[in-house]
Amino acid sequence: MKSIRSFILVTQISLISLLPSFAQKNVNDKSNLPILKGSYLGQKPPGVIPELFAPGFISTEKRELNSVFSPDGNEFYYSIYTPEPLGDYTIWVTKMIDSVWTKPEIAPFCGEFTDVDMSFSQDGKRLYFCSRRPIPGNPKPEYYVWYCNRLEDHSWSEPVMMDFPVNTPFSETYPTFTKEGRMYLASNRNGSTGSKDVYSLDYVDGKYTNAVNLDESINTVYGEGDTFIASDESYMIISCWGRPEGKGLDISFKKEDDTWTKKVNIEKTLNWNTTGGCPYVSPDGKYFFFTSNGDIYWVSAKIIEELKPLELLKKE
Repeated sequence: MKSIRSFILVTQISLISLLPSFAQKNVNDKSNLPILKGSYLGQKPPGVIPELFAPGFISTEKRELNSVFSPDGNEFYYSIYTPEPLGDYTIWVTKMIDSVWTKPEIAPFCGEFTDVDMSFSQDGKRLYFCSRRPIPGNPKPEYYVWYCNRLEDHSWSEPVMMDFPVNTPFSETYPTFTKEGRMYLASNRNGSTGSKDVYSLDYVDGKYTNAVNLDESINTVYGEGDTFIASDESYMIISCWGRPEGKGLDISFKKEDDTWTKKVNIEKTLNWNTTGGCPYVSPDGKYFFFTSNGDIYWVSAKIIEELKPLELLKKE
């Protein structure tokens, strides 16, 4: 099998000449958007080099953050910096209706407060997100995890804030879930070793319990968070910051003893010219999305297998 990493190394010189177009932002007015049809907003699937996702429709002159598809692939939610009236990020959505994607608009449960970090339950019946919306006794809270339930008419319920141990008086961000319901999130709650750590929470009898700080192979004295967990829990992609070698996206794989391999920096290993955050892999496992410099990029998820340590490959 041809090595993806070798292919990337061979093509680096030719890619340098493409960098201006790679970084170019389409500034189409939202009122005059292109008509997009079909899966993944009708975009040509990317290879092993990141490409802007839906330029001029999703990735624009505005500052886009994290993104997520519904499990059926018919809805795409993403965060945009909204100067007026919010002055912060809020969640937008576009939907595929009769094969055509609708004009993006603010999600019906958002728009008044800061909302980011969306994640679906595996069955698509619940949408989680993080928000700074006020709560009784705390009009200016840190980020807490909230959710909306899918109603019979396919609309969303009013947002509900989750209880302890998901939420604490500290900041919780970027919830992500396995197919069994286990939650991973980032928090700077008591017991964290850095500015933020990754925690896992078990799902037992319909409730989350037992928040566990992951071992030193994941969490350091610097910052780790904005984690994407594979549905089968075989790997996680982590945003890292504050460390001497700089910020970026790392990946770690789960071993047979339920510990995690040493993190590997994705951008440096694959010789990308981007520094990413907000990782997400599509429900079908085919594409890896991330944010860089205020735009959303995607790339073939085949790179994940290329990053797997030899010690794990030998056991397959």
